[in-house]
Amino acid sequence: MKICVEVPATSANCCVGFDCLGMALDEIASFHFEDSSQLIITGCPEQFKNEDNLVVQAFKHACTAHNVEMPPFKLHIDSDIPFARGLGSSSTCIVAGLMGANLMLNLGMKKQDILVLATEMEGHPDNAAPAILGQMCACFMKDGRIIHTQIDCTKFKALAIIPPYEVSTPMARKVLPEMLDFADAVRQTGHALVFERAILMGDEELLFESCQDVLHEPYRKKLIPEYDHVAQICRMLETPFWISGSGSTMLVLSKHKAKLRKIQELLQERYKSFDIRLLDVNSLGALAYYE
Repeated sequence: MKICVEVPATSANCCVGFDCLGMALDEIASFHFEDSSQLIITGCPEQFKNEDNLVVQAFKHACTAHNVEMPPFKLHIDSDIPFARGLGSSSTCIVAGLMGANLMLNLGMKKQDILVLATEMEGHPDNAAPAILGQMCACFMKDGRIIHTQIDCTKFKALAIIPPYEVSTPMARKVLPEMLDFADAVRQTGHALVFERAILMGDEELLFESCQDVLHEPYRKKLIPEYDHVAQICRMLETPFWISGSGSTMLVLSKHKAKLRKIQELLQERYKSFDIRLLDVNSLGALAYYE
């Protein structure tokens, strides 16, 4: 039996949606599962070719949840999503392992069931939800349940600006303040409400005005030395922009490919070591099928 699981990259936080808003991008990681007499993993660094691999851990999590023994299998990973850059590389592995187990062992899970297990592993659903469902997803937890909704953002295209260095999630969490001013909470709420409406309307001007976060970007930008310069270019062109996840990737959104290409050219000329990708929004989410 041969199975393939395809999972899109994601951008979490989406500026004003800290820990509750993420979007799927059309950069796809492919995971190939095959029956085997022993665990064999290819397509990743040597240190991940064992049971500590996050895909394997997720596969095992699905088996445990359904009280079945995890069989050995061969796994080949084909992914160009950079690790620890804020593009959901961990989520792709977790979703792939869960969906691979679901199809390979006929567990009968729906996408909502897979989201629950993925959230158990990640702690919050802002990356897992768009990776599984596609589009932009808003979500929160209530009494242990995941409440979520999809937001159509296919009117926009994205420019992923990927520096050649990592920003670890623990470090990005460490720089955040312990307390939040009440006025800042009000401001964030207003911007988030307008942000969602601007996405749905495809109103780039309104989206630009609403892309002003006070919860995490003012503190995390110091971990990305080029942030201020990139922000300056985006302000000059009135283009929505935010830190993707906890960084170091920065994401620019626009309906106009020509505008994104101009930003790409300006940045690539100065930051030659950066990986800058023009991407569509992914509307399908993760897919699993027999090969």
